Amino acid sequence: MLYTDVSVSLMQNFVAILLIFLLYRYIQRKITFKRIILDILIAIIFSILYLFISDASLLVMVLMRLGWHFHQQKENKIKTTDTANLILIIVIQLLLVAVGTIISQFTISIIKSDFSQNILNNSATDITLLGIFFAVLFDGLFFILLKNKRTELQHLNQEIIEFSLEKQYFIFIFILFIVIEIILAVGNLQGVTATILLTIIIIFCVLIGMTFWQVMLFLKAYSIRQEANDQLVRNQQLQDYLVNIEQQYTELRRFKHDYQNILLSLESFAEKGDQQQFKAYYQELLAQRPIQSEIQGAVIAQLDYLKNDPIRGLVIQKFLAAKQAGVTLKFEMTEPIELATANLLTVIRIIGILLDNAIEQAVQETDQLVSCAFLQSDGLIEITIENTASQVKNLQAFSELGYSTKGAGRGTGLANVQDLIAKQTNLFLETQIENRKLRQTLMITEET
Repeated sequence: MLYTDVSVSLMQNFVAILLIFLLYRYIQRKITFKRIILDILIAIIFSILYLFISDASLLVMVLMRLGWHFHQQKENKIKTTDTANLILIIVIQLLLVAVGTIISQFTISIIKSDFSQNILNNSATDITLLGIFFAVLFDGLFFILLKNKRTELQHLNQEIIEFSLEKQYFIFIFILFIVIEIILAVGNLQGVTATILLTIIIIFCVLIGMTFWQVMLFLKAYSIRQEANDQLVRNQQLQDYLVNIEQQYTELRRFKHDYQNILLSLESFAEKGDQQQFKAYYQELLAQRPIQSEIQGAVIAQLDYLKNDPIRGLVIQKFLAAKQAGVTLKFEMTEPIELATANLLTVIRIIGILLDNAIEQAVQETDQLVSCAFLQSDGLIEITIENTASQVKNLQAFSELGYSTKGAGRGTGLANVQDLIAKQTNLFLETQIENRKLRQTLMITEET
């Protein structure tokens, strides 16, 4: 334990806490002048509190953050990973300050050739000031590491969200924080030497590093396996797609053959002036229009607009499923649509749930029709799914867990959609019921 001037301790605490907020803002990409001023004020408050309760002030900070987190979580305004990331930065900062202080103690001991415990009392101010320098230096190196690995870290963060591991990640980081607090507190209270404390911290960091490495390997292996499973599904979808193309090609050839024969017959009847036969064949020609409409309205003609293979595969799968259920699924696209890959899996899950619900509902309706439109504008993609829903009368109850027109216990899909959207900052769902038509629009904005 170092006992130094109040001003020096205050400066050490202020620098350490402010660096925590700056690193956190950098990870969030929310560094603004207003936020920096606010962070400085908060850092001053907690640095003063640090003088009285030492490292416990960081525990107070974490508990306050947790209280605010759970309050915001009720309104779906915060991600669990955001709070976990803040706690992780606090843990890293604790370790960097502790290591910086220990290295500064060794440095001062070498300079003054004094390796006794008296150095802590005789040169406390020098050790603290040099420790601040080392801590800032280490934070600078850590900042460079974050900058170079930002893409990988964002991908890892996204995988944690996609695989629904936020809760496990949060619990792991929180326990890690408590353990670090206990190690440092016991070290200060028992007067553990710098050598022993540094050894403990190094061993602990190695174990934590190995744990993170194993977690990343697990996520990578899981991603590869998931991609392999998705590839199998896409291959099956492609096979169904090819079968569907072959069927439509056969229908087109049959229509073309019949159409040519009818035209030849009409030509001969026109030459002979046989009005009755002419009208009969004309009616037969009109009877061929459903085939023509089916060919023109086929989903195949629209697929080229979808530039994401997984989305295209989902469209094919749902089109074939709807056709098998006797439901007409129409897609409307007027320009190429390409979604960002950041949360593509979440978007696919949401679209899949909405289409499944619409198809199951359409089976019960007389028109048996589902429409799905993809629209893209500057910074916004809208995916609208519309179907007749004569049984849906309560919009509020419609989005509650367990509500379904398909029977008891089958309405959890929309609740899952709400949970998925709540975890993403760039996804929004709008639901409308008008003239017995249920219209749900998924809005995807560009992430800032």
